[in-house]
Amino acid sequence: MTGIRKEEIVEDKKELLCRIAGLLFQKGLVSGKDGNISIKTGEDEMLITPSGICKGFLTPDMIIRQRFDGTIIEGSLKSTREAGMHSRLYELRPDIGAVVHTHPAAATAFAVCGRKFPENWLLEVPALIGKIGIAGFAPAGSAELVAEVEKVADSDVIFLQNHGVITYGPDIYEAFSRMDAVENTAKTILYSQILGDVREF
Repeated sequence: MTGIRKEEIVEDKKELLCRIAGLLFQKGLVSGKDGNISIKTGEDEMLITPSGICKGFLTPDMIIRQRFDGTIIEGSLKSTREAGMHSRLYELRPDIGAVVHTHPAAATAFAVCGRKFPENWLLEVPALIGKIGIAGFAPAGSAELVAEVEKVADSDVIFLQNHGVITYGPDIYEAFSRMDAVENTAKTILYSQILGDVREF
């Protein structure tokens, strides 16, 4: 791939990242200045959302391009303090092409309680969500949190204790869709518990 072609692809991915961030915001999967989203763009680099900016108002020029070691390649804004968590997932899982980390209300309630979804309530859990791992609590952006994520990196979805949710996939579409499915499933389970008389399969 020529240098010019790669730069064109990177610019296209910046626009895509902003569109997905906007969708997450519109659907209530991310609020305020919470969360961070990234797309892998090379063997050791990624595009990632900046710190302190509402995901509903991102523009391509705000996106940070950086190496997995934290070196900034492009971008004038401050990168998210949780970039290391994204980088480590890419290093551990070559099959991952994009990572979404947000704090959707219903799914985060499960994370706060350290609970996974029941596997025999909804067909969507094994089919669309897969294996859920729970990473132990550690401060956001800390090396300790990265270490906790490492322990459950073989999962399809990660609940961060008292924090939020991480989804990922081969591309940003899959990472987004899985986050959407996780939150919808969390709501359905909570509503079912309110109604009672849950029928397992």
